[in-house]
Amino acid sequence: MYRQTEATRRNAAQRERTIAEAARALVTASGFAAATVKSVAASAGCSPGLIYSYFPHRDALLCGTFAHASGHELAAVTRALTTAPTTAEAVAALVDTFLTRALAGARLADALLFEALPPAVEAERLRFRADYAAAIAQRLDEGIAAGEVPVQDTSVTARALVGALSGCLQQPIHDEGRTHFTGAEAARLITSMTTFCLAAVGAPPRKDPP
Repeated sequence: MYRQTEATRRNAAQRERTIAEAARALVTASGFAAATVKSVAASAGCSPGLIYSYFPHRDALLCGTFAHASGHELAAVTRALTTAPTTAEAVAALVDTFLTRALAGARLADALLFEALPPAVEAERLRFRADYAAAIAQRLDEGIAAGEVPVQDTSVTARALVGALSGCLQQPIHDEGRTHFTGAEAARLITSMTTFCLAAVGAPPRKDPP
């Protein structure tokens, strides 16, 4: 009976990471439509057959790619939320991190937030939106316990913040298809959304807006 060795498992995991990174790079450059099995295999330097040994069909590949790419963004947002010392600073850090990364990588943001996707991948998108909201709600719960923001239904507030942050990007990066933003444009959007989000959670406004 064949048993995988530790080296075999490490090699398999490395191949899967290589495939995931190749797919993420394609999506970052050209969206999910560009992430065909053939193109991912070419980018990863492997055969399409090897792709199918990890992902049984293209929807599975796209789901894995979406999870891989979104996981990077969710990790950055979670770090921003958890390292800020106060709730107001956490909300400001959330807005700054989410929008700075989205505007700097507008093609990827459009793919993750707005691109039409197969139903299975759309379900993955909804799950990640829920994960974003859960991270925000947890930080707001801590703020309520510390007396920094008023008592509220943090689940509702958090989902509203996710919707607002996503929604403010629809016109520039999806409807208009823009991929470049000046520092001044980014600063104006971040300032406006920070003011909005702080008010939404009942936190005091910033005294020193960027």
